[in-house]
Amino acid sequence: MKVLLIRPKAPNKLSFTKILDNEPLELEYLHTGLAAAGYVDYIYDGFIEKISIEATIKREKPDIVAISGYITQENLMKSYCTKAKKISSQIITVIGGVHAQLNPHRFYDQDVDYICRSESIDAFVTLVRCLEANNKDVTTLSKINGLCFKDEGAVEDDGDGFIMNPITPIDINTLPIPDRSFFYKNKSEYRYLDLTEAGTIKTSFSCPYTCNFCYCTLLNGSRYQERDLELVIKELKDLDCQNVQIVDDDFLVNKERLWQFIDLIKTHKIHKTYTCYGRADFIADNPELIYALSEIGFKYFLVGLEAVTDKELDGYGKGSSLDHNSACVKVIQETASHCIGLMIAPLEATEAYFDDIYDWVVLHDLKYVTVSIFTPIPGTPLYKTYKDKITSTSIEDWDFLHLVLDPIHMSRKAFYRAYYRLFIRLYKIAKKTGIYDFMDLDFYRKMLKAYLTEKIKGG
Repeated sequence: MKVLLIRPKAPNKLSFTKILDNEPLELEYLHTGLAAAGYVDYIYDGFIEKISIEATIKREKPDIVAISGYITQENLMKSYCTKAKKISSQIITVIGGVHAQLNPHRFYDQDVDYICRSESIDAFVTLVRCLEANNKDVTTLSKINGLCFKDEGAVEDDGDGFIMNPITPIDINTLPIPDRSFFYKNKSEYRYLDLTEAGTIKTSFSCPYTCNFCYCTLLNGSRYQERDLELVIKELKDLDCQNVQIVDDDFLVNKERLWQFIDLIKTHKIHKTYTCYGRADFIADNPELIYALSEIGFKYFLVGLEAVTDKELDGYGKGSSLDHNSACVKVIQETASHCIGLMIAPLEATEAYFDDIYDWVVLHDLKYVTVSIFTPIPGTPLYKTYKDKITSTSIEDWDFLHLVLDPIHMSRKAFYRAYYRLFIRLYKIAKKTGIYDFMDLDFYRKMLKAYLTEKIKGG
């Protein structure tokens, strides 16, 4: 049985810039599990593929098409299932990924056969084994962790003919060290800003905090779990690339574990450059630890600063303060590393508020800041609060660059005007301080080529 593993393209305004493309780690995990079980697969990464999904399906002739993606890729994921069914009604379609994990109902579709909600690679491989053996009875499928499947004759289903199995948190140490053959063949396609040929590693599931806007804290059954450092170090030693993105929702959680990580990196003489996510209060309270991480190669700390008032931070359930934000930036700036500030433009924003964000950035001499538009994500507590006020009908608007709710003190036009003005002002700061020096004429040529390729290739 052959499996086509798919990551759709990223349908947002900035996807063609090719400055923040990470390797398809989730597909590589699946590939590794399938290979160990004796199955053949092909990885299609829409971020880099030059041919259409239809041409790929016709060429590869898969028995199963398995698609993993994020919220903005929802329609693409479903459309790929439809395209597969049109090519051959015998193709079995499977949906997975973090969006489907908490929002499986959005994929209850006639062309979607199965929805995998668990982080477990074994659960996916078990499903493939069942499909190969044509063993699709309710009793068998009901044993697969987190699976949603159709049973038209069932009395107790979850609507639209689907049955939803409960999801059980898995042990992160059961994840295999991924076979990165795909990454090594396409290494030049993946980067983080100036960090080229960047690999990706995951060292934890979920997040121990409870910010009400955060999706990641609800993943893996809301169970935060850290991977054994011995496995992390083994993967890092074998990872054939200089630059590494640690994609944990929050890498900076356990002080003791981080000190052990630093010691192991030194002991094993691993020399790489890293990016990771962390909280402002943790960084502010642990300057010696941040300095030590910087010394072993941490270049970018992505920090959810979120706001420039304590009232907003309290409203997000952050559990941190504006003083933490200021101290955090100072701590990082006293090292050789950089702080990438992640902020939110709230619905309550006025033109003066956008100026306040800019002034705060200038005051703290931040080189790089991204500002997302307030966006309640389906599956989070915040979404439940705002779901009756949602104005957008396009799931592609959930890219944090669009308003999905009406702003309170400004018209939508005025809000966008102020937002893009801030965007340009922040870009100028970053450009002036050199953070975009890698974007030379050749880079812009490649960016334009990627944009035109996307337009020609279409969905």
